[in-house]
Order: sequence, then structure tokens, then C-alpha cells
Amino acid sequence: MGKGTVTEAVPTLKQREEVLSALSKLRIASLLLVIATLITVASSLSLLTTLFTFNIVAMLTMGAGVLVAILIGLVLIVVGVYVFLLPSAKQFATWRPTEFSTASKLLRIGYIWGVAVLILALLVIIAGAVSLNLGIAFGGLAIAVIGGILFLIGYIGNIIYFFKLKDVFNSTIFLVAAILLIIGIFIGITQFIAWILAFVETRSIESKISSGAIQI
Repeated sequence: MGKGTVTEAVPTLKQREEVLSALSKLRIASLLLVIATLITVASSLSLLTTLFTFNIVAMLTMGAGVLVAILIGLVLIVVGVYVFLLPSAKQFATWRPTEFSTASKLLRIGYIWGVAVLILALLVIIAGAVSLNLGIAFGGLAIAVIGGILFLIGYIGNIIYFFKLKDVFNSTIFLVAAILLIIGIFIGITQFIAWILAFVETRSIESKISSGAIQI
């Protein structure tokens, strides 16, 4: 990304700090999501390798280790999304509501309400399975479809978020990251690459704002 200028009213120190804080949160969110993915993939590959040894003890031990790794990855994702990603979008929406309010709202719809509905669906399905009631179980599946649609809305909000960052900071890297998130709907690995790019670019933009190369 070359030298850029974000024009409008003369920025106050508070606005500048707000933008730097939002970028910092997005950077941390990106890093946590990358680490969570690496932990999950590495542990799963280790389990797969152990399966070919046909050693029951080793498989059970590795299985327990993978479960712990997955739980750690899940915690990192939860922290990354709810403590850093959503607040970063909200801060950008406070700074530039015209550009970021839609993305922030969609993110919250998908990653708060969508996830809540999916959790509810899981509980209903479990209740149906325990009670051997197919009606309840299928009702849970219907709720899960609604939750999935809401979650997809959040994912779309994430894509819009990156496109808006591309526009505001004249960032080709965020453009590529947004495109990779779109492809990631069908090919999951590209999501991982998108978050790596987001981490790298947020650091770069933070540095350029601090040095004055980008005026906000």
C-alpha cells in the first residue's frame, strides 16, 4: 500500500487514537484467528498420523490432546471475534459511520445472534435425541438453518468490513483479503490466508499513521 490520505475534517487527537485502537484490535483478532487455525490443523494432522500406528493407547492419548487443542482454538476464536474483531468494527463505525456502520451491524447480527441461534438449535437437537422425539430434533435442524443464515450474514459483514478498509486506507492488501474471504465460502484455506494478510496490513497501516505517512 502506498502513501495515502484519508480526508475530511481535521482529525482530533481522540479520533486518531480511536483509529489506531481499532486497527490494533483488528490486528490482534487476526493474529488470534491465525493461531487458532494453526493449532486446530496441526493437532488434527497429528491425530491422523497416530491413527496409522494402530496403537490404541497412543490414539487415545493423542485424541485427548487434540480435544484440548480444539478447545484452546475455540477459546482463541471466541476472544478474537468478541473481544477484538467486533469492537474494532464498532470503533471504525464511530469514526466513519457512513463507511463502517453497515459492516459493524452485519457482523454483530451474524456473530452474536447467529451464533446464539445455532447454540439454541444444538440444545434443541440434543433434547430431541435424548427424548427420542424426531419432531423436536427436526425443529432443532430448522432453527439451525436460520442460525446458519444469520451467521452467513455476519460473514458477509466481515467481507464488507475489509472492502471498506480497502477504500478508506487505499489498501490493495485488504482488497485481496476481502476477495479471499469470498473464495473462503467454498475453499476454507483462503480464509486463513485472508487473516494473515489482515494482520500484516493492520500493522503496516498503524505504522504509517504513527509516522504521518497516512493522514486521517
